[in-house]
Amino acid sequence: MHTVQINDDTYLLPACWDDLTPGQLLKIARLTGTDTPVEQIKVHMLLHCLRARVMRHKKIFREQVRIKVGCESQTVRFRVRRRSYLLTPEEVNTLADLFSFLVSRDEKNKTAYYIDPSGMGTNPFPTLRCRLRKFRGPDDQLLDITFEQFMYLQTYLDAMRADSSKIDYLLATLWHRGKTFDINRIDSDAALLRHLPEAKKIVMYWFILGSLSILAAWYPRVFSGSGKPAPSGRVFDAQLRLLDSLAQSDMTRKPEVRRGLLLDALYSMDESIRRREEMEENIAR
Repeated sequence: MHTVQINDDTYLLPACWDDLTPGQLLKIARLTGTDTPVEQIKVHMLLHCLRARVMRHKKIFREQVRIKVGCESQTVRFRVRRRSYLLTPEEVNTLADLFSFLVSRDEKNKTAYYIDPSGMGTNPFPTLRCRLRKFRGPDDQLLDITFEQFMYLQTYLDAMRADSSKIDYLLATLWHRGKTFDINRIDSDAALLRHLPEAKKIVMYWFILGSLSILAAWYPRVFSGSGKPAPSGRVFDAQLRLLDSLAQSDMTRKPEVRRGLLLDALYSMDESIRRREEMEENIAR
């Protein structure tokens, strides 16, 4: 968390995605569904996290803006009313820049920015209820998901490029009703998750992308570096070939590999690639 000082009062502000509360994440998701410019979202989040509102009156405050903060200061134990501060627009923008971790610059259009959840590894909804049904979600950073879940996760991430409604199936690969994931229930789970608020779906989607980016950083040999699916449209076929490789073409081992942890599979793939690279280097000498 960032510690900021306004006059003689100090406040805590999020320093990364994992510092954001579920409510704050939902606020960002709702803002992205409006015409609010991405850069302006930082200002909105500054005010939201401080529970503040801005008042401007040119005759009274001149070039300054008056901010009323409802968030409790770290320097006082209690407050009976909001505290007010006079700040310049530049000072407000400086504070808002603390939320720069929310956005990244578009590589193709250097003047454009987009919401980038890379590094978001904390699951904001480890459990949730939808239509009176309880769903269990994955651990932080997807540490407990199986290789089978990863196969379908990559498949539906790719399918979302052509049909955004596939997000319900994507979420159903990680949030499920029973104790373990069952592919035979994915249709019914997806049908229920379809009723979740759109903002909540977006936050869950960000968590998936953020966790994949973390796994990609841990296993750069296995991932292309972005943690996102390959450009090919036949991602599921590629996952089946990968399953066959991990099972060493042994049909009796495939169910075990499917039920095994993704982390174990990633480690095996990483070691296999490392040994192959060493062999190629030795041959090239």
